[in-house]
Amino acid sequence: RQALWYAVFSGVWEGFFERYFYGDVEWLPYYTQVAVLDGKLVSAVCTVKRTVACGDFRLTMGGIANVATLPEFRGNGYNQELLKRAIAVMEADAMDFSMLGTGINAYYAKLGFATLPRPVWEGTLREQGTGDREQWDSVSIRAAMGDDLAAIREIYDVYNAKTPVAVQRYEAYWRDWVKVTPEKLLPNLLVATDPLDDVVGYISLEKYKGDGGVAGLSNVEFGLRGKLSESAKKATTRALFVGAIENCPDAARLRWSSHTDPIVLDVLREVLTDAKSHDNTSEMVRLLHRTNLMQSFTLAWNESWTAAGRPSGMLAFETPYGTTTINATGSFLRVSAEDNAPNALPQETFFGLLFGLVAPQTVTGKPETLELLNALFPPRSFAYWNRDGF
Repeated sequence: RQALWYAVFSGVWEGFFERYFYGDVEWLPYYTQVAVLDGKLVSAVCTVKRTVACGDFRLTMGGIANVATLPEFRGNGYNQELLKRAIAVMEADAMDFSMLGTGINAYYAKLGFATLPRPVWEGTLREQGTGDREQWDSVSIRAAMGDDLAAIREIYDVYNAKTPVAVQRYEAYWRDWVKVTPEKLLPNLLVATDPLDDVVGYISLEKYKGDGGVAGLSNVEFGLRGKLSESAKKATTRALFVGAIENCPDAARLRWSSHTDPIVLDVLREVLTDAKSHDNTSEMVRLLHRTNLMQSFTLAWNESWTAAGRPSGMLAFETPYGTTTINATGSFLRVSAEDNAPNALPQETFFGLLFGLVAPQTVTGKPETLELLNALFPPRSFAYWNRDGF
């Protein structure tokens, strides 16, 4: 299996594909679908199972990975058949949704996947004066040590406990998939400590070479201790960014993706001279059942809907299985499968609203519909960390 992937994908580190079988405790044999022709493995698709956060809920995501066919066997439909089988496996295992990254979106759209744009912030780093140090005198920045890992993991758990679609990590996942141990930490990992030397935040950036060979930094991970005041969060965030920038003096640019914490975005605007955002459209998502995921939110939606004064209305969303409606016209909000429901919104809009990537006011101009959307889809900060990639 690994030989097929190493033959198709270049530039990956040794052991990259082995970890899917030996570094992921969620792996099951049928999560890898293969095509064999005359005894030769010619095509394969992998599924990774992850538990991710979404507010107070935990969702099961099926990630599509390692989609590969040997060049001489392409064009025969092997890969498409394997993807159909992978979707059937995820449906049978009652996963909530699937996600993948690609540059050929139209191909996966035929299989029910929808593009979910996410923001990427980028800009030129300020040369000096990246912040007023008097604002964070009580915070010290230093390189992380192995003894800090327990505090970093605790910060990760709390910081990402409700953040869509942050992976909920366990010990074996940290060790075998994320590959972070006291002996081997994240690249360029810095921690922020308070006057008692307790770790209150951390940041990890990695270097990249941009256009023209310009050195840049991109985010790997970031986290803040939960019990900090808003001003302390801002000061700690600023201190971490300044420390990380000064730690890599040859870097001229910074790219920040898959993380939309408002405090971080405010600091980005301060440390970048020309901060701009654009949409990355490489991620695609797919529901794995027509009503199950939405029905799991019914009780919570009824509570927030009632608290908002029960705004009347009906929302319809397209799914790969047909239209699903959220009916808020009675005394109890209900989710049901409805064929030919009018004004159905696309699948990607549902995920964008659920994950906090789409603001309700961008979906509709109708006051009554906007009131309902605001009641069901509160603002959320999205995060998917590079280390969790598949």
